[in-house]
Amino acid sequence: MTMTKVKFILFLAAVIVLATGCGRQQEGPSTSDSGGAGMGSLADVRGVEAAADSTIYGLACDGCNDTIVVFLRLPYNGSDPDTLNILEASHQHRVFGTPMIGDRLAIMRNSIDTTKADQMIVVEDLLGLWCYKVRPTLRQRADMEGQSVSQSISQLPDSIRELLEVEREYGMTIKNDSVVYPHGMQWVATTTDEETPIEYPRLKRYFVWYIHNGQLILTETARDSLGNAYATNIDTAAIAKLDNDTLVLRFADGEQSYYHKDETAD
Repeated sequence: MTMTKVKFILFLAAVIVLATGCGRQQEGPSTSDSGGAGMGSLADVRGVEAAADSTIYGLACDGCNDTIVVFLRLPYNGSDPDTLNILEASHQHRVFGTPMIGDRLAIMRNSIDTTKADQMIVVEDLLGLWCYKVRPTLRQRADMEGQSVSQSISQLPDSIRELLEVEREYGMTIKNDSVVYPHGMQWVATTTDEETPIEYPRLKRYFVWYIHNGQLILTETARDSLGNAYATNIDTAAIAKLDNDTLVLRFADGEQSYYHKDETAD
């Protein structure tokens, strides 16, 4: 037996073990976990739309390059690796991340030419802490009615004008098993303090994420009196850019750019 065959057999054995765990990424968080992971079954917040997901999920195999992606489908059923051409998708900047052997992939196949992929997301490259900076705005008061923002700010004392320059860091930590945690929770109490002359944007408290038809779904969730999870808000975002340092998401109301941060930095 050649060394190449030995390596492939070892990789295949590892993939079979990984396939079960990777498949959980679409099933949702365990109810035994704490925090966002304890929000209940992902089906509770996904609803019937999960059945309409045309995304192909898989594990990257040896042979991936700028032209093709080689992958084992998930859930793994013992079949040989599939191969799809990603050259055109790459030229159109619709290949997000760089696959390594064993990485989980979310692929949108071309509906006409089934040998091609229209889009590919490397799920491993999506994981981690993604942040962005926000600045406050002046809280509107009755005595400011009819004034422009610049007029209102010009009448403020220097101490308050300085407050308007103070940035805060918001973001989210995307984890395995469809879990995401909001970043910036330490600011929530002061952000909602109505006695302050300034106010910061509301922090989106996402706890569940998943990929649906090639888009990233971010869900704010809560529990009812019985402890069952339900969605309070669902945001759909197209990935516009993903590399080691930058994530750009295109929401219905505009783009949001994130920078990657070491989770141990704080």
